[in-house]
Amino acid sequence: DSRQRCEDVCFRIRRDAIRRVKIPLFRYCREVSGGKEADWQLKKNANGILVYTRESPELGLKEVKCVTHFKSSLSGLVAFIKDIPQHPNYIYRCKSAFIIKNVNDSELYYYHETATPWPVENRYGVIYYKIKQDSKTKILHIDSKEILNMYPKQPNMVEVPKLRASWEFVSNKNGEVESTYYILLNPGGNVPVWLINLFVVDGPYNTILKMKELLGQEKYQKVRFDYIQEVPNK
Repeated sequence: DSRQRCEDVCFRIRRDAIRRVKIPLFRYCREVSGGKEADWQLKKNANGILVYTRESPELGLKEVKCVTHFKSSLSGLVAFIKDIPQHPNYIYRCKSAFIIKNVNDSELYYYHETATPWPVENRYGVIYYKIKQDSKTKILHIDSKEILNMYPKQPNMVEVPKLRASWEFVSNKNGEVESTYYILLNPGGNVPVWLINLFVVDGPYNTILKMKELLGQEKYQKVRFDYIQEVPNK
């Protein structure tokens, strides 16, 4: 259909540019503000989820870090996050999400739209993510960034100009995964301070809370990926 043809053209235009991106996204998320670990301030602690923020003076934005545990295999977490059409069911205020292009089993591009309270315009964008695992430590990273101008401009919406996000998953021998999530987001346009603050803390918190509720489904936990090494349970 016309949308698919447009997506394919946009993908070819942007593909080579993305391959030239050399900045490790996880390192970028942790170091972008130049801040120290002590700079993080705890903003919310509930239901086993800790949400921290710190200032990013170079960008004039807030970085967010969330720490929690999931009862899951590493493959189960990857299968859950890769289920893009499921995103509106757990990601905070996600209105729609669909895959634009699967590069391979560990890389893809997808479209994401966030619903915002009136009169603020909805935000949209294309997100690229890559899954990688350290073969020695078994630590798993999922790194994400925005890809500008890959999808046609949407009427009455604002394209998100900057997004850097990453998951770090550390599996233990008790069947739990210690998880740390980082995000740095510039929503673009004129956004009221109260709305930014709402998304900075409540957004990640509610997303992770819903993840905990849905992650245990058999359709995710029965999945195994050949490129992901699990830590054996005791």
